[in-house]
Amino acid sequence: MRDILLHGSTDEAFDRSVAFAARLARSFEARLHVVYTVADPLSAGWTSEVSAERMPEVHQAMEAEARERLARLIPLEEQAQLGVEIVLRTGPPAKELLAYANEQPIDLVIVQARSDNESDVARELVDHARSAVLVLR
Repeated sequence: MRDILLHGSTDEAFDRSVAFAARLARSFEARLHVVYTVADPLSAGWTSEVSAERMPEVHQAMEAEARERLARLIPLEEQAQLGVEIVLRTGPPAKELLAYANEQPIDLVIVQARSDNESDVARELVDHARSAVLVLR
């Protein structure tokens, strides 16, 4: 196992998933890809005041926030050792995770399934990803 993908999130369950994924990556000496998905940035309340020209800035701010959160969970030195890659994809979560998993040499996808929406994403990955899928509850 050389590459592990973890679906990024901003909740406490994600914090536990990061710890688990990092331990797994360390034990296999695998790279860890943390992929955040934004289903529809224009439908979110905070984007109603942002013009389309400023969306790259919003994207950069979201990525910076994801990096900061991950740095609190995995120290930067350890991120370097694990080859952590943080990616932000825009579109339906299942479609974007599946595309990333199939574009990259991902061996294992780790997703959470605590809600119906997350369960749908997990099911889509189990049914269509070329890699193994681990579903955490």
